[in-house]
Amino acid sequence: MVDFINEVEEELRKDKYNALLRKFGPLIIALIFAVVAGAGYVEYQKYSKSKKARATAASYTKASKLAEEGDFQAAIEKFIAISDIAPRGYAGLSLSRAAGLKVQLGDMDAAVKLFDKSANAFELPIHKDLSSLKAAYILMELGRFDEVKTRTGELALDASPCKDLAKELLAYASMNTGDAETAREQFTYLSNAPGVLSGVKARAKQAMSLLNANVALSPLEVTIEDLPAPEPVIPEQADIQETDAQEIVPNSASQKD
Repeated sequence: MVDFINEVEEELRKDKYNALLRKFGPLIIALIFAVVAGAGYVEYQKYSKSKKARATAASYTKASKLAEEGDFQAAIEKFIAISDIAPRGYAGLSLSRAAGLKVQLGDMDAAVKLFDKSANAFELPIHKDLSSLKAAYILMELGRFDEVKTRTGELALDASPCKDLAKELLAYASMNTGDAETAREQFTYLSNAPGVLSGVKARAKQAMSLLNANVALSPLEVTIEDLPAPEPVIPEQADIQETDAQEIVPNSASQKD
């Protein structure tokens, strides 16, 4: 009798389990499939990102070598091509390198445009501001002081990581446009504020001395070459496999700059 009762209970449990399986089985299978598919997608994204980074690093290294060999135009085309498909950090840096080469070729207007693109491509504020600041330095050298004042206004705000250099540019541009009040304001801040870059502070104090003595200021001696440039972490050559890192070839669209 006991065995019969146990068998009945077992059958009832099986029926209950089967009913639950019929009701929730498809949902459970779908959930398992979603988890497996999601994990696979994440791993694929990691692989794809790693492959893209290696490809970018390989092409960036080749572009840098072209620049070192003096083939500036080819290097510029390759740097611009890299920026079209590279991660944002590499894209910004590649455009910045292309802009620097344009400066060496004497094409200042193109250099300003590329530095502006570089600023838009970067993610970190310090990198964005450095690219914008380099464009402003070029405009300063070209004597386009009103544009310098417009560009450095936001960069000179206290929240900007490059505010000291931007305030210095703004001061010199203001002097050259007859706005002595703004120039004195900026030079006074740079001469006295704590934490100002030592080189900037020294130049500001000298400028204030000349202004107080009614002596004309000499041109700003700092150039874009004096500004720091962010460098990416480039994988070791041994980690760059030709099968994974095919060269990024410039196309006609990338050569328009």
